Amino acid sequence: MEHVRFAVLGPVRAWRGDAEVKLGSPQQRAVLAMLLVHEGAQVTSEGLVDGVWGDRAPDTAFHVIRVYVHRLRQALGREEPGQIRSVGGGYALDVDAQLCDLTRFTQLLAEARQARADGNPAVATDLYAEGLELWTGPALAGVPGPYAATQRGRLKELRLSAQEEHLAAVMDLRRYDQAATELSALAEAHPLRERLRELQMLALYGAGRQAEALEAFGRTRLLLREELGVDPGPGLRAMHERILAMDPDLLEPAPAPAPAPAATLAAPTAAPAGPGTPVPAQLPADVAHFTGRAEHFAALTALAGRAGATVVVSAIGGSAGIGKTALTVHWAHRNAGLFPDGALYANLRGFDPTGSPMAAGAVVRGFIDALGVPAARVPSGPEAQAGLYRSLLSGKRMLILLDNARDADQVRPLLPGTPGCLVLITSRDQLAGLVAVDGAHSLTLDLLAPHEARDLLAGRLGDERADAEPGTVDELIELCARLPLALNITAARAAARPGFPLAVFAAELREARDRLAVLDAGDPAADVRTVFSWSYQTLGDAAARMFRLLGVHPGPDFTVPAAASLAAVDHDVARAAIDELTRAHLLIEHLPGRYTFHDLLRLYAAEQARTLDADEDRDQALRRVLDHYLHTAYSASLLLDPVRVPSDLAAPEPGVTLEALADSRQAWDWCAAEHQALLSAIAQAAAHGLDIHVCQFSWSLTIYLEQGGFWHDYRAIQTEAVAAARRLGDLAKMAGAHRRLAHAYVLTEDYPAAHTHLDQAAELYRQLGSPSDQARVHHTRRMLYDGQGLHREALEQAESALALYREAGDRFGQANTLNVIGWFHSQLGDHQRALTLCREALELCRSVQNSEPIQGRTWDSLGYVHHQLGQYRQAVEAYRRGLVILRETNHPYDEACSLTNLGDTYLAGGDHDAARTVWEQAQTIFEDLRRSEAEDVRRKLKGLT
Repeated sequence: MEHVRFAVLGPVRAWRGDAEVKLGSPQQRAVLAMLLVHEGAQVTSEGLVDGVWGDRAPDTAFHVIRVYVHRLRQALGREEPGQIRSVGGGYALDVDAQLCDLTRFTQLLAEARQARADGNPAVATDLYAEGLELWTGPALAGVPGPYAATQRGRLKELRLSAQEEHLAAVMDLRRYDQAATELSALAEAHPLRERLRELQMLALYGAGRQAEALEAFGRTRLLLREELGVDPGPGLRAMHERILAMDPDLLEPAPAPAPAPAATLAAPTAAPAGPGTPVPAQLPADVAHFTGRAEHFAALTALAGRAGATVVVSAIGGSAGIGKTALTVHWAHRNAGLFPDGALYANLRGFDPTGSPMAAGAVVRGFIDALGVPAARVPSGPEAQAGLYRSLLSGKRMLILLDNARDADQVRPLLPGTPGCLVLITSRDQLAGLVAVDGAHSLTLDLLAPHEARDLLAGRLGDERADAEPGTVDELIELCARLPLALNITAARAAARPGFPLAVFAAELREARDRLAVLDAGDPAADVRTVFSWSYQTLGDAAARMFRLLGVHPGPDFTVPAAASLAAVDHDVARAAIDELTRAHLLIEHLPGRYTFHDLLRLYAAEQARTLDADEDRDQALRRVLDHYLHTAYSASLLLDPVRVPSDLAAPEPGVTLEALADSRQAWDWCAAEHQALLSAIAQAAAHGLDIHVCQFSWSLTIYLEQGGFWHDYRAIQTEAVAAARRLGDLAKMAGAHRRLAHAYVLTEDYPAAHTHLDQAAELYRQLGSPSDQARVHHTRRMLYDGQGLHREALEQAESALALYREAGDRFGQANTLNVIGWFHSQLGDHQRALTLCREALELCRSVQNSEPIQGRTWDSLGYVHHQLGQYRQAVEAYRRGLVILRETNHPYDEACSLTNLGDTYLAGGDHDAARTVWEQAQTIFEDLRRSEAEDVRRKLKGLT
């Protein structure tokens, strides 16, 4: 069977022999285009969805992508090459360079650049022309989506650069008339591109048309001033001056300057490499089992496309062992053809265990030697050497890879001074100064995605071995924290024992008391603990102490106030330490103001704390950070439910910094952001026997977890609270924990368990003699009956609660219960009685402070009653008034329920569009809360179509 040929340099098309292959819809072509442009690299399903639709992806996007891939496979066939392969969580398409116009163009461009660098302009001209003939129009023409739009811009720039180089090669052959004609057309199409004008002026001058060359300069200068308010750049000005002066060397290659004594080299000049001068090729060996990083790979490729226009510096950051060097070296080998003048490489040893980073001057001198300058012509002073280095790079298209940089000051002397080169810098420091001052482009590497980690292990161990134990592979990935270094060490250990099941190595990591010791391949550079230590040892004392104590922190991430509490320092000191750790990539700010590190760094931090900090210091740090979370959660609870009777709470430990929460919205947002940290804090408190903290946490988080729909978490922490209160022997805390746990069981529809815990709570409250608390037991029991559809039994419980609230003089409880009783009367068909009771509840709310949530729910009840009476206009008005209150007081579950009810009323009144709108809002809220009601609303929406 004939192989399929592809084209993307124009409309996206494919052929088998002379017959064109039907590629389907524009979106399906967009999927094929992404796979072709990635040239065999993996594209994740998420990447395909983002590339085809961006922010407008439909809910079914991932399914649609699978359909598109299936159809493309049917259309293209399954022969090699040209087969779409499933790789991890995405796809890849391997195509021979001769079968895709883009890969063929890239290959011809690299060969042309090499030929021109070797002094063969005739060969270069033919190669450039052959490559440019592959273009049939704008790349990816007609392909939709943000990825295609971005790639069209990049490929347009690549084509234009190739055209410029082609015409420069034509002029190397002294065919100035031909070049002038083509350059005039190009310059008119791109009037602000100075390099084209510069070449056009040279071609006109070479063709004996000096006046036209000077006129072109004048027009360009005027245009730049009018359009951009700037003057021509140095290259264009220099060309103008040389043409004015009729420089005799302008049309001739510049002769190599005569060697001068070293003592007289005050102004070093570049020594052009002659035909015998080797092109530097200093890259380390390529990475044998590189996988993943498709997004970063594409970003580097995009930066490379801009290297001809400006000096591009890519500061690639990331923690120790994250794979910075592997990414840059592998990318450099894959794209060596983009840099015909060669590649320079230096390990700057910024975080070397010896503590001795490479001096920039020593690197400069090494680069000068690599560029072929005889020792006798190298100036003695460091500034003169730096000047010579920059002169040598002028006009060249080179790759400069600076690995393991310590800081921006170490790097700046190594940056070229003129356009053409791409500089890649890796560092464990963020190099923020280089980004801010020198315009570097910052790329930060995170842990591998799970599918990338699986691909790495499968690549090292073989697909058959990995596929035989898929669950074990997932466990290995988790135990290695998706850190490339740890995964490679584990893979190497397993590869050395091919007869052992992978489960052996997973058990070794899982059960090891010292997991970091297991992740040691016998080489300092392949020992996770040692590699981490190289970053840790560069820290100042305050940052090092903060790093160690963060190993005690209970949650997955944290804020500066939490860190300040942990270390018992003020906010500014904590901020400075966190900033230093972030610059060193021992922490990452994964969300604005929120910091984290992966599990292996957490283990290393805890290990250092056990080694260097006293047990008492670590225990006090834990108590402080638990108090930080407990007291802030307590304040949040009172903001979310201002009528709650405050709980007894001891003062926080000295040195604790609390979050400042001004209102219920801030309280809710803080709880949401700290959700996992709070659950972890409760687990830590229970593990360390801090039972008071467990009980107080369970009380403080009740409102947030209930209103947010986190009912399984609610049940889990109340279970802990029951056990903790029992150990304390505190009857009041036991009663409260039993009632809240019963409530959680009602919400999760485990009604027998709810009955059991309510009975225990009722008996304890009877012993304590608390009418309000006994009323709350009845209130929870009516929820239990309501959940089972037993409305009359629920009504009886609500009436019992109302009597006890009246006995206790609890007006808030009375208002809330009156609404509930009205609701049940409506459920039982007595709508007039329901109206009376709900209006009585609203009237009572006017005299009760902070009763807004009750008002919101009562308006919802009134909306329901009016609907049942056929009074749709009054129902809509009631629902709307309630929704305003529920939104303002941040009750999302109640809001979604009320939106659902409002949609029912709109539908009953014949307004289908309004029903659709509010049901879509309700569905979104229920989905955010992970509630099963979302499916009920989805069915309602389907019924509209």
